[in-house]
Amino acid sequence: MSYMNIKKVVGYARISSDSQLENTSIAEQVKKIEAYCTSQGWELAGLFMDEGESGSTTERDGYQDMMHYVQQEEHEISGIVVVKADRIHRRLKNLLGLIEDELEPKGIAFISVMEHFDTSTPQGMLFLQMIGSFAEFERKVINERTKEGRIATARENKYAGGAPAYGYSVINGVIVVDEQQAQTVKSIFQLYVEGNNPYKIACKLNRAGISTKTGKAWTVVQVTNILRNETYTGFNMYNGQKEQNGIRQKDVFPRIISRQLWNKARQVS
Repeated sequence: MSYMNIKKVVGYARISSDSQLENTSIAEQVKKIEAYCTSQGWELAGLFMDEGESGSTTERDGYQDMMHYVQQEEHEISGIVVVKADRIHRRLKNLLGLIEDELEPKGIAFISVMEHFDTSTPQGMLFLQMIGSFAEFERKVINERTKEGRIATARENKYAGGAPAYGYSVINGVIVVDEQQAQTVKSIFQLYVEGNNPYKIACKLNRAGISTKTGKAWTVVQVTNILRNETYTGFNMYNGQKEQNGIRQKDVFPRIISRQLWNKARQVS
């Protein structure tokens, strides 16, 4: 298929929820796609969008609708237009798979406005692979720097990120006690040292209408996790999901229960 055969295209726009630095608004992306299609004399048959969706998965409503639409021959789509390649797929191998397995067999080109290429030409395919390789390298460098930053923050005895445990919340990067939840934590420990097992404690909390952090009913596992979490004594272990460092911190999380109550709970058989 040659570049000049492109007549009717669809546009795709996406913003993610994980990194505002990477995002250009949906409206801005649509504006650029429309302007580019007009400049090329292409008919823009449809626009498909995903908001707050990661580019690392294809489980996106807008993406799925678009793929279903372009694969119907009666629509006569000869190209998909995006502002940048990473709007449709974050990883190069996924993008190449889309192009080689799903688009090329149907004579559909992939066109990036900002990167000035389309895959209906050999030059476009070569350029796609080049920029994709550089983009993946850049992401790995950023991830490594972010990881090193978290480790350094943790070693400085500061909050290094991650979802805080039940009983705490984060305000302006600082861990604070959620007083209502903290009372529940204290009750769980007190009930436990008084002889109530996690099952009985969960039942008591549910009967009292007290919910978990996500608004769900308490289970034995959730109660047990509370009882095993030393963070409530003011000591915590930063063991980042990616880093697995095991950095011990003190007073990053304010104390909710006394060390004496924690020790009593440890002695319960």
